[in-house]
Amino acid sequence: MDATTEPTPAGRESSALRPNWTSIALYVILTFALSWGIWMGLRALGVPFTVRELIGMFGPAVAATLVRLIRREGFADAGLQLTARGRRGAGLMYLAAYLTPSILIATGIGLVLLLGYQHWAFNENLHALGRLITSLTRQGRSLPPGFNADQLAFTTILTQSILAFTLALPFNMIFTFGEEFGWRGYLLPRLAPLGGIPAAIITGIIWGLWHAPLIVQDGYNYPGHPWLGVVMMVVFTVALSMIFAWLRFRSGSVWPSTLAHAAFNAQVGFGAIFLSQADSLLRAPIGLLGLIPMIAFATWLAVTGRLKPEPDRVPEMPKDQQAPATSNTNDATISTTSE
Repeated sequence: MDATTEPTPAGRESSALRPNWTSIALYVILTFALSWGIWMGLRALGVPFTVRELIGMFGPAVAATLVRLIRREGFADAGLQLTARGRRGAGLMYLAAYLTPSILIATGIGLVLLLGYQHWAFNENLHALGRLITSLTRQGRSLPPGFNADQLAFTTILTQSILAFTLALPFNMIFTFGEEFGWRGYLLPRLAPLGGIPAAIITGIIWGLWHAPLIVQDGYNYPGHPWLGVVMMVVFTVALSMIFAWLRFRSGSVWPSTLAHAAFNAQVGFGAIFLSQADSLLRAPIGLLGLIPMIAFATWLAVTGRLKPEPDRVPEMPKDQQAPATSNTNDATISTTSE
């Protein structure tokens, strides 16, 4: 092509619709290297699980920041604004982010009760916690004045339940942002040229596999199933990724998915509080049976066209990949949808 000839609109659009696989590969490699290195390295040093898990959650955000700087991509498309301009109903995504996790978790609990796979066991679990508190008192710890072990157990569960819908959310968002700035702030938009559904599924698969060291070495979420637990985690994260993609595309922001992620983390323990014990691969809320409502909702989002990426600012390409300047080109970068 002659250097003075303006590229055709179709040519520019097809270029904009191609994922930058170099940036994507660099991001994935850095994310896994950072988080896996933290998790396995700190485990070898004897650091408690919760501490190393939380530190490793910042791997995706650090990797996204490094790739944006190394590749000179900037942060304009990172979704750091509360909502993108021109998105109808974007603000409602915050309400959806707050309500959807609790509704899906409650529905999953209800389903396993209806199927008879698990039974309501709140009183049993309450007394079990009371017995644990009693055993601690025998080791020299004292109860608060006016409380017996069962009363303290009930107060503890009630307090944690209230916090799961209130103060635990902004606290958890500190750590879930460490993931969401990477998964939904970088990887999902970079894969969006493939279409909203493929982008959400691929992001979910990578996100699930990213958890592998925690599951294999520490039994995270799926104790007793180090390898099948990884597969189950991928099923979980693919469904969740489709829901979070809906929040991201509709709002143009990473904050709704950060809020929803925080809510899931805060409320996922309700299954252990209210239900009997069961196999971790099947139980509610994140075993296969408990995930049926989430999978159904994610499927509904997909088949009803709600995972179509909204028009957004196309990321600036690295300078070494930019086409030569032309004498007749005055238009700005074209924003396109990818489905």
